[in-house]
Amino acid sequence: MKSATPKSETNRRGQELMGQAYQVIGAIASEAGLFEHPDVQRALDYFSENRYREDFLPFSLRLVNNVSGKLETFNKNTSGDS
Repeated sequence: MKSATPKSETNRRGQELMGQAYQVIGAIASEAGLFEHPDVQRALDYFSENRYREDFLPFSLRLVNNVSGKLETFNKNTSGDS
């Protein structure tokens, strides 16, 4: 039986993923001339924190029960029962 990944290893991997996301966002934003844009800076701040925040995205993701089983986005600011 395969043993569970130690918590320290999981944390290290999470930090590496956050760091990679930070670098990718920064590089793409820089190439596009948008590095100083407030939304880019917000994303960079988020990925530098190494902490998950439920409210980071301006929309929510939820798995819908459809034929393809794909994730669909739902805007938090829309009215209705989504």
